[in-house]
Amino acid sequence: MGCPKSSACVFAATVERSIVKRVRYSAAYPYCRGGRHDECALYIALGRGESVPHNLMPDGSVSDYLEEGASSTHVRGANRFLVVDDSPVFATIAANSIRLRYPNAQVVQCHSFDEAAQELAAGRFTLIVSGNGLGGGKTFQDIRRLSLAPMVLFTGWPPAETDVPDGCRVVKKDAGPDALSAAITSLVGA
Repeated sequence: MGCPKSSACVFAATVERSIVKRVRYSAAYPYCRGGRHDECALYIALGRGESVPHNLMPDGSVSDYLEEGASSTHVRGANRFLVVDDSPVFATIAANSIRLRYPNAQVVQCHSFDEAAQELAAGRFTLIVSGNGLGGGKTFQDIRRLSLAPMVLFTGWPPAETDVPDGCRVVKKDAGPDALSAAITSLVGA
């Protein structure tokens, strides 16, 4: 059984992206995928709503598992993007568009307001890409209340009656990845 907090865990995401890191940090397997997640120091910290140090390991030790210059809340000038959409397909499209434009950025995907709120509580983001409706009656406006980071509203229909706040661009989902990339670049820069 895998860790239910792995989508909110920088360590799990970092190790999962790299075969070399999966080998190097293989001792984390019982915590991330082997059912011992309730003993993981990162899991415990996330469960308490605490900010997780960028070098905390599952066993409670410390190791700098992020590459030099990698994205982290503790790395100055690093780009961190949050993508939140209740549709995994559109979340993946948005995340992949960001990765193509900013290959060294950290992209965190969430599929619910609660996951996104947890991520926003744990660190800062360069930009947020959010769907309009996030399930459970939550919308991008609820995300906006948690962060003043620039935002792209990635929606299937332009919210004609919705007040779009400053620092926010609207991109229709059928406009394609170039439109999304252009909106992100207009807010963040090259």
